[in-house]
Amino acid sequence: MLRFPANPGGLKDPVTLLDDEGTRWVLHRRRVDLRVVRRLVKDNATSVIWGDMGGICPRPVPETERPELWGRIKDEYLGPGGACSTGRYLAHEFRADPRRRMLYIEDHC
Repeated sequence: MLRFPANPGGLKDPVTLLDDEGTRWVLHRRRVDLRVVRRLVKDNATSVIWGDMGGICPRPVPETERPELWGRIKDEYLGPGGACSTGRYLAHEFRADPRRRMLYIEDHC
């Protein structure tokens, strides 16, 4: 996957991401509510991408890492529903079509 010039939440529409399989993902919803993040992280049909370096460097999250992912972000979520106003994680939803979702988690370390 190619790097973004800035984090996806700060880019002008349309924001797209081309994955390694050639699928074109379009930003559908910015700053996803924490309850939606929890649901999408646990949904195996949803692709999860980790955005390192403030969200600009995407990498797919392997299935083996997903069980611990929710525990890692839930207490430091910066978006709606998060308990921490100075959190380090923020998530956005991308879609390839109405049935295919991708959760993009920015890590602002």
